[in-house]
Parts: sequence; structure tokens; C-alpha cells
Amino acid sequence: MHVLRVQQLESLSSYSQRWDQLAGDCVFRKWVWLSTWWKHYQSLRTNQSLSVFLVVEEDCSEPSTSPNTQQLIAVLPCYLDASITRGKVLRLLGDGEVCSDHLGLLVSPDKLQCASQALAEHLVDCWQDWDLIDFSVVDSDDVGLNALCTVLESRACHINRIEGPNTWSIHLPSAWDEFLTQQSKSHRKQLRRLENRVLETRHGIWHPVQTSEEFDIAWNILFELHQRRRQSLGEPGCFSSVRWADFHRDVAQQLLATGHLRLSWLELGGQPVAAEYHLADQHTTSAYQGGIDPDRLDEEPGRLSMILTIQQAITEGHSNFDLLRGDEPYKPHWRATPHPTNHIQIVPLRSTARWRYQAWSYLRNARNLTHEFAKTE
Repeated sequence: MHVLRVQQLESLSSYSQRWDQLAGDCVFRKWVWLSTWWKHYQSLRTNQSLSVFLVVEEDCSEPSTSPNTQQLIAVLPCYLDASITRGKVLRLLGDGEVCSDHLGLLVSPDKLQCASQALAEHLVDCWQDWDLIDFSVVDSDDVGLNALCTVLESRACHINRIEGPNTWSIHLPSAWDEFLTQQSKSHRKQLRRLENRVLETRHGIWHPVQTSEEFDIAWNILFELHQRRRQSLGEPGCFSSVRWADFHRDVAQQLLATGHLRLSWLELGGQPVAAEYHLADQHTTSAYQGGIDPDRLDEEPGRLSMILTIQQAITEGHSNFDLLRGDEPYKPHWRATPHPTNHIQIVPLRSTARWRYQAWSYLRNARNLTHEFAKTE
């Protein structure tokens, strides 16, 4: 095995097809999502730089010479974030305010052990180049990262796992009626009532987006409804971040072109009351973001929109409806199952790195204690 550390996005584009194969059934891990994220979120300062680790067969050529991408067996998609206080920190592409779930080590299952071994040895050999690996909200059962951590720990690296928020998913049966039987009696009754009273009449009209013209209409509706709803709750709303909004409009248009976008809006009485921004892959629909009219909550636009998007996922043959991170009460109400995540921190066996980590941990704990104390006053 040979490990390449790539620091220019252009040098990675020839690997995009194989990258997506390794990413599996998850849009957040795929080339379009992560490369677009870097284009929008790379710092204008010099403290952040791309640092993607490729594990390839020994005879694979350098990225700039049009390599045979079939020989790529693993990708650790990272960037280096440098600061005076924390030093040089490796983070996963797609992290931060975008909240990309299920990030991790992309690896061919039959090459898991040898790839994680090669990558760990490379990181240990080059540990002057990093002071901390800091991966937030990664799946606790991510086999690639767990294998990598095991090897790094055997190389005297310090591994710290902090419990993160759950992600939630609904297992989808093959038919809507079967899905209803999975719900509680009261919830099943509510869903059938909404279907009969609204969705099976002309009062409710659902618009799934298929074209670029429909995209523009739906995106503006999503923007308005999301912002109005969040601001009615005293929150700024996701679209208040210009970088967040620009990234998502860009990546959503690309996903529309490849058939991986599920954008829609719902009208009641001729007026938009709900919009959904979802992502889709071969077997999974991921419910990423949405918006509802805060002045029409009594008409249950959120639940109506949820019915329609789950029905669409079932019709498409999807077996998983991913509600992503966050422990909101509505998720177990829909019979979603929680899946734990971890915040993983890895420190190399180097005195400067260990000192930085201990000092930062001490300051963080002190701030947390001060905050908790202030809340009790």
C-alpha cells in the first residue's frame, strides 16, 4: 500500500468516480458534496489547507498523471486547520455549520485492515505535520474510523471519544400502508385523517422539483418559509449565513442534475405552506432541511409534507429515511431509531502536541464549569 497526501483539489478530480464508489449510499461522503464544500468553506486566510489522504496500490501513479482510479482503496478526506492555541488540527471535509452526517474514512470493505494499517503508519511517520485529529459527530459504528483508531492507539496515540448527538433513521417497508402499521395507534389515526382531509382533495397540491425552473421557485419558497419559521422561534435561521446559503444552492443544483436532489413544496389553498430540501441515494433519502409557514401551524404543514416525502421515498424503493442528527421529539414519534455518534480526538506521541491538548482541555473544562456556575446564580 502507498499513501498519498493531496493538497490541491484539482489533483483529486480524476479520482471522483472511484471516490463515490467508496462513499457508498451516502451523499454527504461523495465527491460533489465534499469538493463543493471545500470550494465554499476554504478559509480566505492561510491557516487552512486541503489535506486528503489517498490509500492506493503500490504501483499507482501520482494524481497529476491521470492515475488508474480503480486502484484507489481508501480516502480520508481532511483539511488542516492551524491556530496558535491548538496547533495543526486535521478535520474532516464537510464539518462545521453544514452538519454533514456520516462522514468518515471511505474504504473498500475487503481492504479495511491493510488500508487502515497503511494510513495509520503514514500518520505516525508524519506526525510532525499534525498536533491533533479532531473529528466531530462521526458514527460510533463507522468501521473505517474504528479500525484506524485501533491501529493509531497501538502506535501510542492518545484516543479520546466524547459522546455526540444521535442520528435518527426510519426503516421503510415496501408500502405506505405497511408503514402506517408501524406507527402508534394515535399517530396512525392522525396521518390517515390528514390524508383524507387534505392530501386526497384539491385543497393540497404537492410540487416535487424536476426542472431548473421549478428549482428556482422551490428554493425561494424554502428560503422564505425556513427563515420565517426560525425567526418566529427567536433564531436567525440557516440562510442567515451567506456561505451556508451559497454552498447549498450550488450543491443542490448539481444534485438536481444527477438525480440526487429531492426538493419540493406544498400548497394549501393555493399558498405555499411547507418546503423540503432532501437528498437521495440508491437506498436512502436524507431529510436535510425544511421550512413551514409559522402562521398556519394549525393546518399541520410539517406533518403533511413529511407524509408526502416518506411516500415518495417508499415509491422509489428506498429502505431508509434518514432524519440525521439531533434529538428532536418528533423523531421517535415517527418510530425513528437513534444511532450514537462520537467526537473523536487523536493526539500523537509528541510532547508539544500532548501539552497543547492538555492545556486546551483544561481551559475548555474551566470555561464549561464557569458557564454552569453562572447558570445557577
